[in-house]
Amino acid sequence: MFAQAPIWKLHFFASAMITAARIRDKGVEPTIDEVWVLDQVFKNEKLNKLFTPETYHVIDYDQEWEQGRTNPYFPEYRTPVAKYFNADMNTTVGRYKFGDVESGAMMTLHFKTMPYSNNKYNFTEPFMVYDLFAEVSHNG
Repeated sequence: MFAQAPIWKLHFFASAMITAARIRDKGVEPTIDEVWVLDQVFKNEKLNKLFTPETYHVIDYDQEWEQGRTNPYFPEYRTPVAKYFNADMNTTVGRYKFGDVESGAMMTLHFKTMPYSNNKYNFTEPFMVYDLFAEVSHNG
């Protein structure tokens, strides 16, 4: 008779690896590439008149995991089967608050990200920004 021990050991090992990967992925604070964000700001024609690389400063930054499966961009997460496997969609929401010393302008840059993997060149960025907009206040 075939011993059942290898099957249970394999099952335990696979379950432990999946759990460890989930804890690793969700235990870390989400981050976005700040250089990419600044490149987007400084290459915009309207924003680069108010903000320059020499005179800007970051006042505040916040990025958090989005709760639930209610994101309208990803309806596949709202299926009956997906609710058993996904407690969330691994998407994030965040904002940067910038100020400029010379122009006196203030900007809140809102963004939303999703997990992204680029397998073409075996290079991966952790998040791809799919929604980015700015609120600028200048001279009242």
